Amino acid sequence: MQEAPERLQVRLVADASSVPAARRFVVDGLTAWGEVDLVEAAELVVSELSGNAALHAAAEFMHVTLERGARAGGIRVSVEDDGPIPVDAVRPRAHRDHDADWPDLGATGRGLVIVAMVAHLWGADDTAGGKRVWADLVDHDEVHQRVEPEGVRDTDAAPGTLPPGWALVRLLDCPVELSLQQDSHLDELVRELQLLSLDAGNDDSAALAEEIHGLLVSPTHARLTGRRAAERARAEGMASVDIEMAMPRELGVLVARLQEAVKRADVLCEDGRLLTLASPPELRTLRAWMTHEVFGQTTHEAAPVPWPAWPRSA
Repeated sequence: MQEAPERLQVRLVADASSVPAARRFVVDGLTAWGEVDLVEAAELVVSELSGNAALHAAAEFMHVTLERGARAGGIRVSVEDDGPIPVDAVRPRAHRDHDADWPDLGATGRGLVIVAMVAHLWGADDTAGGKRVWADLVDHDEVHQRVEPEGVRDTDAAPGTLPPGWALVRLLDCPVELSLQQDSHLDELVRELQLLSLDAGNDDSAALAEEIHGLLVSPTHARLTGRRAAERARAEGMASVDIEMAMPRELGVLVARLQEAVKRADVLCEDGRLLTLASPPELRTLRAWMTHEVFGQTTHEAAPVPWPAWPRSA
C-alpha cells in the first residue's frame, strides 16, 4: 500500500509581493526533503503559477502546496486561488506547439507554456472556492503531458505543514479598524520619508527612509496578508479577527528592527521635522503587541497572546 504523500502548504496573499515568498517556501521545503535536484524546476514553476494567481486571477489569497509521494520519484507543486476566473480560462499548451504563436500569447499563456516545458504532468482543477493549477516534477522527465481538469475537489482536506525554518504567526483577536489605521499610518510615514530623502539637506531622513524601506521588503507578503485579512473582516462587519501569517523565522528579527526604526521616525514627527503626525498611543501599543507576537512566535515559538490580554501581560 502506497504511503500518504508528505505535504507542505502555505497561505499567501494573492499579490506580486508574495511570489518571492512562494519561491522561498518551495526551496526550503525541497531542501528539507533532500530533493535538491528539483529545486530549480520547482522555483520556475511556482514563480509562474503564483505570479498568475497574483496578477490575473482576481483573487484575495492563494495556497502554495508541495507534495511528495503522490507520484513515484517526484513532487507536485500546486497553487490554488480563490478568484472568480474559472478553470476553463487556464489553457496551457503543449510545449511543442508554442513556437508558431509565442508572440501572440499573453504573460499568463507564456508562463504556462514554460510550466509545460518543465513539468512531467500538469493540469488545472476546479475547487470548492476557485481553482488549482498543479505540476508534477520528476528527475527522469521524458514525456510531458497535459491532464484535463478533474472536477471540484475538497480544498480543506489533509492540511499541510510548513518547512523547517518557517513559522505560522497568529495575531489573535486583532482589532480590525486599529490594525488598518496603523498600516495606513506606516504607509504615510514611509512616503514622506522617501520624499524628504530626495532633499540633500535631510540626511537623517534619507538614512531612516532607506533603513525602513529595506526592512519592509522581506516581510511585505506577511504584512499584506494581515492587511487583506483585516479588510475582509471589516467588510464582514467584524470588530476583531484572528490573523495568520506564514513567514521564515528570521523575519521576526527584521520586524523587531522595523519597530525600532518606526519609533525613531515618531521622534522626528514629534520634533516637527515631518508633516506626518506621530503615532497616537493606541497605534504604538498595537505595534508593540504585533512586534512582540511576531518576534516571540518566530524566534522562541511562544504561545500567542491575544490583543485584549496584551495590556495585562505587558
